[in-house]
Amino acid sequence: MTLNELKKQAHQGKPEVHVLTNEGDLYLVQVVHDGQESLLMERDRPMRFRSLAECSETLASVGVKQGYMLQPMPCDEMINTIDSEPHCDWLPVRFH
Repeated sequence: MTLNELKKQAHQGKPEVHVLTNEGDLYLVQVVHDGQESLLMERDRPMRFRSLAECSETLASVGVKQGYMLQPMPCDEMINTIDSEPHCDWLPVRFH
């Protein structure tokens, strides 16, 4: 899904948006639409953000007001549960 497609969804209703974190220095955006999950894309590559503030500003600029940040738990790697269902904290986030 592109930023323009997300903007259209945001104006039609409330898209389900997940900010995926990777060790605190890389953020990706996942959008759930009609039961399908897709990453926010730019030029056929996942759109990457270097900070939560950058991600928040971009999402707010297209009309997305809220979503969830999913942060994997470090214990998954330590206790070798990576192949099973990951343990994530779902933190509500308001974008501004």
